Amino acid sequence: MWLIRVGALVVWRGQVVPIVNRYVDKEGAQYQIHTKARDGALVQDVHVTLGQFLGALNDHATHCVGDKVALSRFDLYIKARWWSFTRGEVLYRVNDILDSRRRRVIPQTELLQRLEAVAAG
Repeated sequence: MWLIRVGALVVWRGQVVPIVNRYVDKEGAQYQIHTKARDGALVQDVHVTLGQFLGALNDHATHCVGDKVALSRFDLYIKARWWSFTRGEVLYRVNDILDSRRRRVIPQTELLQRLEAVAAG
């Protein structure tokens, strides 16, 4: 069984929040998450599963593995995507087809900023 630690940052309801509590039984684990509603009220979700976290991550991520990104004059591709539980953001491994050894890890916020800068000129 794969468990996420209490205090790890996850994306839930469009917000990056820490896991408040974890309940483990023989069928799996469920997590407690606290978020804020638009009016500032506390929203408590108690029975969140790993599958629901993965669905929220897919909704939050802007790129998928295999997507071509225009960061330079060469074709660069997303080779891997994962969630950092300590940084609270999506990380992408990007490399190019000319040299598969050249790899770099780029956070999603930086990737979007670089794509906007290339598109702007």
